[in-house]
Amino acid sequence: MKHEEVVTALKKIAEKGSVREISANDVQELKGYNLITITGGEEKERNPTWLLTKKGRVMLKANSK
Repeated sequence: MKHEEVVTALKKIAEKGSVREISANDVQELKGYNLITITGGEEKERNPTWLLTKKGRVMLKANSK
């Protein structure tokens, strides 16, 4: 993923708490960078809730100007 794509994906997750509009590979990449985490359920559930980690919030805040 390019930097702009990561920031856009983080914005979507922060607003909706869902990763429906993001590809599975991109979700795995964001998890690998420790930018997102699952709350309220497991990844294999139908609609798990996703949150930004502290690292993800810092990155989003630094790049949303």
